[in-house]
Amino acid sequence: MPPGGQEPDPTTHDRLGRHYLEQPAQGFRFAIDSVLLADFATPAQGPVADLGSGCGVLCVLLAAKGLAGPFSALEIDPLAAGCCERNFTRAGLEGRVLTHDLSQPHPELKPGSFALVISNPPFGQPGRGRLSPDPARARARHELALTAEDLWQRAKELLAPGARLALCWPPSRLPQALAGLTAHGLAPRRLRLVHGRVDLPAKICLIEAVKDGGEELGVEPPLIVYAQGQEYGPEVAAIYRKLC
Repeated sequence: MPPGGQEPDPTTHDRLGRHYLEQPAQGFRFAIDSVLLADFATPAQGPVADLGSGCGVLCVLLAAKGLAGPFSALEIDPLAAGCCERNFTRAGLEGRVLTHDLSQPHPELKPGSFALVISNPPFGQPGRGRLSPDPARARARHELALTAEDLWQRAKELLAPGARLALCWPPSRLPQALAGLTAHGLAPRRLRLVHGRVDLPAKICLIEAVKDGGEELGVEPPLIVYAQGQEYGPEVAAIYRKLC
């Protein structure tokens, strides 16, 4: 506990380029994967849903990219949802934040009405890897409240025919994502692997799927994050300049 007996602040206020974002001190905290996902997603005209929004960073970045929304951010953690509401207000975003468990549909969201669904979901599978003793952090990193099956199902329900889902996913579980998306009528159409350095294995998959889309999958050139030392490579640096 800090000096004076005061409780520690449960949130922090952080800069992401020109954006000023409040986020939980524990639990999900934005990182480079959110920036790369926002850039990767195909622009859409119409409503956008962020499933497991955290502090709302994806919606803020999509708005910076030129998407008008309206944005619907769904987040199970009340603290993160509160940060998201304040970040929406600060950024002037049109939309709403819903504190909701994505294992079930939300009654206020009209099925088949969204032009884009985006998600940076928990990557870890229960029983694999170290589970944080902090409940919010554990839920943000492991599939404790949002399973892959729930994610595919909610996206399928919300998307209009021909609309897109864009998400981050771990390369080690890519077969599961491709099979699960296809089984739910979400055809994987774009795939890009993100590598920390040119000689290292991929750390992130960026996947875009189309509801009731075709069967062809386009695999894009790999995205290399770092060039020399800790400097971003030219493409990643350009993405940050554009969105942040």
